[in-house]
Amino acid sequence: MGPLAFRRLRLTNWRNFRSVDVELTDRVFIVGPNAAGKSNLLDAFRFLKALVTEGGGLAAAVRDRDGMSRLRSLFARQKPYVEVEVHVLDPEGVGFEYRLRFHADTKRDGPPRVLEESVTERSANGARKVLLTRPDADDRHDTDRLKQTAIQQVFASANFRTLVDFFGATTYRHLVPQLLRDTSRQAPTTFVTGDPFGRDLIERMRSISKKHRKGRFNRIGRVLKAVVPQFRDLDLFVDERTGHAHLRTRFINWRGEDAFQDERQMSDGTLRLIGLLWTMQDQEGTLLLEEPELSLHAAIVKRLPSFIHRVQQSGRGRQVLLSTHSEHILGDPGIAAEDVLLVRPEKEGSTVVQGATVSEVKRLMTAGLTAAEAILPRTETKQMALFGAQGL
Repeated sequence: MGPLAFRRLRLTNWRNFRSVDVELTDRVFIVGPNAAGKSNLLDAFRFLKALVTEGGGLAAAVRDRDGMSRLRSLFARQKPYVEVEVHVLDPEGVGFEYRLRFHADTKRDGPPRVLEESVTERSANGARKVLLTRPDADDRHDTDRLKQTAIQQVFASANFRTLVDFFGATTYRHLVPQLLRDTSRQAPTTFVTGDPFGRDLIERMRSISKKHRKGRFNRIGRVLKAVVPQFRDLDLFVDERTGHAHLRTRFINWRGEDAFQDERQMSDGTLRLIGLLWTMQDQEGTLLLEEPELSLHAAIVKRLPSFIHRVQQSGRGRQVLLSTHSEHILGDPGIAAEDVLLVRPEKEGSTVVQGATVSEVKRLMTAGLTAAEAILPRTETKQMALFGAQGL
């Protein structure tokens, strides 16, 4: 089996989506108006990771999302359940299909219970083999078993451990520089899958071998030298007084002497870029990014799609799903209509369509227009024209 990636996502009653069914490529760019549901779409993949993370599971994953009443779509009327289905395949079409349907145990937003769970193995010739289907006879004999998914249980998931490991390798990153600079740097307690906002980034850097860390820093340094004036190198040091690890960069100042900065003096853009470059070098799992353009110079932002592509081609890459509002990112001519998901708010919840399924978008991009020109204008709401014309 080759490297796996999410190739299809189906959702029912997930947050502000009544129904989603989209195919996914190696680089997925999620666009749409503010509050349309881009973050909620990425959260479906984070949910799957939470199912298989130690200390997580179905109950914890739902609880972290403030319970079923917040997780289930407000537009769910006749179908008061939530369903998540993904197809995880390698380049030859070998892999798995996973489906989970669950609802609240009581009408008062009690703990979730599994309604259906299945794992199907797919072969290169298209053959399918069912590895798991629930409820089974044991579930019907002891209904309390339905409080847990099979995929979160070591013994129950033995036949599809590859899928479990793939879910667990998913990384969500939305680095907040202010948290990274927090000198207390306490271990996050609200996320069973780690702190997605970067407070744990330096400790994760510290946790790998010095040799491996130096190799990563050298690769990051080559990029920083091209975009940060007077940059010399990047390393990690430990404050013996506090025991905390810190990033440290070395610069040449106007006197020609070396000057040092740690993360507390670095700019937001530099910290976000370092975090992005570090995370991109992880070799397994899907990477989820929210608005990676924040705090970065436009010259860097417009090169992000090609940079992601080069890293993927180098063998160190991973599938990347990112949300963005940036015309600089979407202006990359290498982005195909198939790579873009358009999230659109509707009266009965948001919808998601792949750019290639919209005939006008396909025609414009085939004619040579970029995604910024063909798709981004479609993210403007009708009320956008009123912005700036109204006083407070």
